[in-house]
Amino acid sequence: MATKKPRDKRLFVAYNMPPLRKTQPGQEYDHKQDEILKWISERPGLLMYVFDKLVQGKYIKYDSDTGTWRGVDYDG
Repeated sequence: MATKKPRDKRLFVAYNMPPLRKTQPGQEYDHKQDEILKWISERPGLLMYVFDKLVQGKYIKYDSDTGTWRGVDYDG
């Protein structure tokens, strides 16, 4: 029997997301007009979830010398 993977409680806010559009009718996709991205950006818990996943997956890391975060492959 398969075990259920625990869900992060920060995602539960999405259960109450109102009807929103990714693309406006008759228009090309524009992330600036994406209602869902705007809604997500207004929920700190969801943003922290994404940030934590980036850290856990080792996509970004903290540089204690500069006090900044950066992508692991950034060479700038």
